[in-house]
Amino acid sequence: MEKFLIQNEFGQPQELQGEEIVVPGFEELQFILHTWLYDKHGGWAITERSSGKRIASGPAGSEDMARAQLERQLSIHGKDALMHVLGKGRLSS
Repeated sequence: MEKFLIQNEFGQPQELQGEEIVVPGFEELQFILHTWLYDKHGGWAITERSSGKRIASGPAGSEDMARAQLERQLSIHGKDALMHVLGKGRLSS
C-alpha cells in the first residue's frame, strides 16, 4: 500500500492509502484504489488523482472486481465523458 496525498473534489487535502491502477487508453490519468466508507460499512473506492473525484466504489470483499468495474465504466462512457465529469482538473503526472 502506498500513500497518496490529493486534493479531494471539495479542494481539501486528503491522504489515501492504496494502489495505483493503470487503464490502457487512459494512461495520462492516475486512478487510485483505496479503502473507503461504503454504505456505512467498510469498502473500497477508485479516485482519479488530479480531480479528487471518485469514479467507482463497492463493498468490502469485492476489491478484486474494482479494476474490472473501472474498465467497464470507462469503455461504456469513453474518454470524452470522463474528461467532462472530471472538469478542468490537471492531468496526473
